Amino acid sequence: MPSIETRALLPADPDTVFGMIRKVEDFPRYTSAVERVTAIGPERYHWEVRVSGVVYEWDVEVIQCEPPRRLAWRSLTGIANTGRYRLTPAPGGTDVTLVIDYSLNSRLLDHTVGRVAGPIVRRISTEVLRRVHRQLASGGA
Repeated sequence: MPSIETRALLPADPDTVFGMIRKVEDFPRYTSAVERVTAIGPERYHWEVRVSGVVYEWDVEVIQCEPPRRLAWRSLTGIANTGRYRLTPAPGGTDVTLVIDYSLNSRLLDHTVGRVAGPIVRRISTEVLRRVHRQLASGGA
């Protein structure tokens, strides 16, 4: 299962950063790829993401929520994926590590399509952290 790790130093304390990333339905604000995130139950969300003109949909559930240190999820349907945010206090704010593991449900697809999927997942992850940083730096949380 390919794994993508992205890190950023965000200019706010861990409680503030965690409060932002915990609002899962707000993720369309942080990347143009996410079209919609809808709550479908306690700790469950339906995601709609557009990549290269194609909409991908899946459901996830939050499997670990430890404010303000860690938030983790796993997919229930669609593209198999897991992810986690790890927040650590740091001089100047909060060090955030975002790790996304995904599988295209076949070793052949992981090997071939994964060459394209990996950079796309990395771009989206980087965009999320960059936009959260921008919002925090401008005083919004």
